[in-house]
Amino acid sequence: MAPRPRTRARGLRAGRRAAVQAALVTLLTATAVVLAERGTDVPKDKAEVLWQLGFGIFSTILTAHTIVFAVSADAESVWPSFTDVVIAIALPEWLVVGLASILVASAGDIGGDPDVINAGLALVSIQSVLGIYTLLKSLQALGGEGRRRFLANLATRDLRRAARRGNPVRLKDKHLIEDYLSGVETAIDRGDVASLSQRAAEIGLYCRADSDPRVARWRLALLTYLVERIGRAVLYDNLTGDAARVALPQLIDGTLQSSYRLAELTLPAGAASDLDSRVTEVESAVSLGQVCRVIGWLQQAAHELLQQEPGHVGARQIIASVQTGRKRIVQFVDPDPPGFFREHGDPWPAGLSDPRAVLVWLWALCEFGGSWVGSGLYILAEVLTGEKFYGNYWHGDCVITEIERRIGQHGQHPHRRRDRKTELVLRACGGLDAISLELAATVIAGLRNWRFTAPPGYEQDPAFSSDRRYLKSQLSMFSTHDCLPNAEAAFDWLARTLSDLPTEPSLWRLVQADSNRWGLTEGLDLYGPADRPAAAVLTSLIRLLTHRPAEARRLADLLPLPLLGGALQLARFALATTPSAEPVMLTWSADGHARLGPRQTQVDELIGILEAVMA
Repeated sequence: MAPRPRTRARGLRAGRRAAVQAALVTLLTATAVVLAERGTDVPKDKAEVLWQLGFGIFSTILTAHTIVFAVSADAESVWPSFTDVVIAIALPEWLVVGLASILVASAGDIGGDPDVINAGLALVSIQSVLGIYTLLKSLQALGGEGRRRFLANLATRDLRRAARRGNPVRLKDKHLIEDYLSGVETAIDRGDVASLSQRAAEIGLYCRADSDPRVARWRLALLTYLVERIGRAVLYDNLTGDAARVALPQLIDGTLQSSYRLAELTLPAGAASDLDSRVTEVESAVSLGQVCRVIGWLQQAAHELLQQEPGHVGARQIIASVQTGRKRIVQFVDPDPPGFFREHGDPWPAGLSDPRAVLVWLWALCEFGGSWVGSGLYILAEVLTGEKFYGNYWHGDCVITEIERRIGQHGQHPHRRRDRKTELVLRACGGLDAISLELAATVIAGLRNWRFTAPPGYEQDPAFSSDRRYLKSQLSMFSTHDCLPNAEAAFDWLARTLSDLPTEPSLWRLVQADSNRWGLTEGLDLYGPADRPAAAVLTSLIRLLTHRPAEARRLADLLPLPLLGGALQLARFALATTPSAEPVMLTWSADGHARLGPRQTQVDELIGILEAVMA
């Protein structure tokens, strides 16, 4: 997993530039010393020409600098600031040397001291070469490709500074990269799409050149934050939708590149010979999962806006941008994506390989609508067992059941993988049955309002599809796994899940621990099954209804009234097209329960909605 050649070449070029600059300073210093020691042939009566020459060269270069800054620089710019540019091109040093050369040469002309004349000649030579160097640097820093590299280096400088001061990475510490973020906020306030595109390109340009995992973590956190920040600005702050079109794809691609670089940098010491543990992927999987959550949230928020304003351009641009982004993440995470071929230098050339990393990422993928969850299950099967799943969940083939057939409930039977990673993580999650139930609850909790109507141009979009088969597939991809033998087993699972006991093994607890360890959760809070009781109830009812319909009704009769009422409301919201009453309302009061009707009426309506969906 060596860095790609382009990154290595870029690092070599940067090293050569630094060496050339050091050699130039050394050469000029040595020239000054030699001229001062050996003397010069400049006649005393010509000393006046020396300081005039120095003054003329100084004035010419200073005029050239003035023209360049007047045309290319903005004194009020916050990114880069005027100070950043001046320091980067070594302008203060040249001004000092130039002023000193004029003063010393003038002193030599006035006093006639040969040593002073020699020193003046040396300083004039130095300031001439240094002035040309600073002029070339200013032309490079203020225009074209050189400006992009210059700003990317400034962004990396801020990330390195933050990495030294802020550990672990937390968005509340984003003041450590305030210089860069102030440029982003200024571009958002001005509606400057070109600047936002440049900021997105700068933060991702050198991500594969990071040599410190702390810098890579900060870069990932910043990329994730910017996806959410720009998306929110387009949806709610009147930023033009073009900003999403030009910035979000670059930011999402940057997260892929940076997450892979982080995995490379966190290579365990001494594990290079162990192909199964060469890369620490969990931290990168948390980051990619958070990006998927942000993408899913933006997509749902855009859907809500389109219901109110079908012609909202920003919402349409958001949907187009994030759909492509989530697809790219799924393709690169997949060890062997169908119909997709990686190119040389692409991130994640072999996809994810750590079972824990895949489960953490898949849980995040299931949130906010669960787009691409089916593809995620195929990836899970390949990573856990070492072999692809060739069935079709649309036709009733169950991915989880096939995984269990290959490796057992807790991964105790090796299939194509020979390490114990799969068994360890499955036991920590409570087994495949518990995983399938928790993932299903996460998907159900994020289902959209089924009453959404497709805006013009989105009639064929699955997110707005009125085809009940699509909704059924979202549920049946998990419910076809038969793991609840009766109503009592389902009730027992609900009790343990909603109690959220710290000693109970679960996928949610694994996700929570890894997310808290690696950060990146401040933007969108994490919620487990215990925080989504209605979704958990629907999960157990649908599972029983798929295999034992009579037990599903028995479970509904066993449910406490608040759980029954909450499940009915969620079913009205996400699963029914023609509800008998409003889908969502508060039911924790006696008046609220009364609005839902008698208990038996609630049970009949709930079971009727589920049977209609799963028919």
